[in-house]
Amino acid sequence: MSESRPVSSASEKTAMRFSWSAAAILSFPMAFLYVGYAMGFEDFRLMTYRNPAVVIFTLLYLFLVSHGANRLDRPASRESRLWAGCLLTTALSLCFYQPTSFFALLQILALHLEAVYWTLCRTRILIHNRTSGSFPFELAWGFCVLPLRHFLLRIKVLSSALRDYLTDRSRGAHSPAMIGFSLLLAGGIGMTAWSLLSGADPFFAEVADQVGAGLFGWLSPQTLLTVILSLPVGAWLFGLAGGSLYQAEPAVPLWRWQTALDRMQVLPGFTTALVIGVLCGIYSLFFAVEAYAYLTQLIAGAITVTLACQYAVQGFWQLCGIVLLNLSVLAVLHTLSETSLLAPGRLRSLAKLLSVCTIAFVLLAGLKLGVYALVYGWTLRRVLAVWALSVLAVGAGLAWVRLKQIIPAARWGILYALISFTLLGCFPLESWTGFLH
Repeated sequence: MSESRPVSSASEKTAMRFSWSAAAILSFPMAFLYVGYAMGFEDFRLMTYRNPAVVIFTLLYLFLVSHGANRLDRPASRESRLWAGCLLTTALSLCFYQPTSFFALLQILALHLEAVYWTLCRTRILIHNRTSGSFPFELAWGFCVLPLRHFLLRIKVLSSALRDYLTDRSRGAHSPAMIGFSLLLAGGIGMTAWSLLSGADPFFAEVADQVGAGLFGWLSPQTLLTVILSLPVGAWLFGLAGGSLYQAEPAVPLWRWQTALDRMQVLPGFTTALVIGVLCGIYSLFFAVEAYAYLTQLIAGAITVTLACQYAVQGFWQLCGIVLLNLSVLAVLHTLSETSLLAPGRLRSLAKLLSVCTIAFVLLAGLKLGVYALVYGWTLRRVLAVWALSVLAVGAGLAWVRLKQIIPAARWGILYALISFTLLGCFPLESWTGFLH
C-alpha cells in the first residue's frame, strides 16, 4: 500500500507497509470499542450516554487519522482543527450529561457527520480544500461512496502484508487463498482429532473441557455477536480513514467540478426571471393579505391573547419551509441559469427582492415563535426551533449579501450551523427548559 506515496529507500517502504498493516490491525479493536461500548451494544443498549467510551473512541480516531496524514505529508489546516474541535466537543457533551429525547439522536447523527467530514478535511481531499457549496456532495460521497469503494481495503492490506512476510520467510510466494485454505484445513483436522480423543478418554475430556473454558469462557453470546457486528463496521471505518489516506486527490478535481457546473448552466434567463417573478408576486399578495387582516383586527380591538396564540401556532413550520424553498431556489437558479444572478440587471433585482421576502418570512416566523414561547413557556423543541430559525436567518442574510458582493456564503452558513449546534449541545437544555417552563 506504499504506492500512495513515493518511497526513496527499502527501509522507508518497510515502515510504510508496517504503518498500513498496523492501522488495519488496529481497526479491529477500534470497531469493537465503537460497537460494544461507544454505541453500548455490549450491554444491550443501542446508545449509552455519560459514557467515556465515546470520548475515548473519538480521541483515538482523531489521533490515528492525524498520524496517518502526517506520515503522508498532509499538514492539518485551520479548518480541519475547527471540525476536530466540534467533533470532540460533541463527544464530550454526550459524555457529561444524559439527554433523554430526540435531541440525543440529533447529536449522534451530528457526531458521525462531523467525523466523516473532518476525515475528508484532514486528509485534504475536499474539492475546494475547505468547506464550500460542494458540502452536500462531499458529505454523501464520504459517508457512502468512499467507505464502500474501499470496503475490502483492510483485507487487501492484511493479505498483502501476510504474503510479503511469508515471501521473506520462505523465499516463495503464497497466495492469500492458499494461506486461508491451509489454516482452515489444519484447524479442521486438529478439531476433529481433539474431539475424537475427548471421546476416547474421560481424563483427557476433562482436561479438554477445562482448557476450552479457560480459552473461551469469557466469550459470551453477546460478546460474540458484538465481534461479528464489529467486522463490517471496522471495514467501513478503515474504508473511510484508509481510503481517504490512500486517495491523494478528491473524487472530483476542482477543474472538473467547475467544468461540470459550467455545463449545467442551461436554463434560459427568461425562465429564471419567470420563476422568481411568480414567487415574488405570490409573496407580495401574502404579505398584503396578512397586513390588511391583522391591522383591521388591531384597529377594531379584536386581537386577544387567544387569537395571538392561534396566530403564533399556525404555520410556523410552513414558514420555515418557505424560507428553505427560497434559499434552495436561489441556489439552484444560480447554478443552472445561463444569465448569472450576480450580473447587474433586472434578474439581479428580482433575486434581491426574493431574498428580501425570505428575510421577511424569517422575521414573521420568529414573531410567531416568540409570541408562543412567551405565553406557553420554553421547551426543548422550541429551543431547537429557535436554533433552526437562526440557521435559516443566517442563510437568508448571507444570500442577500452574496447578491451584492462576492463572499463565501455557503461556507459561512455551514460553519455557523456546525458551531452553533455544537455549542447548543454543551448545555443541559432539558433541565433548563423544564425550569424555565
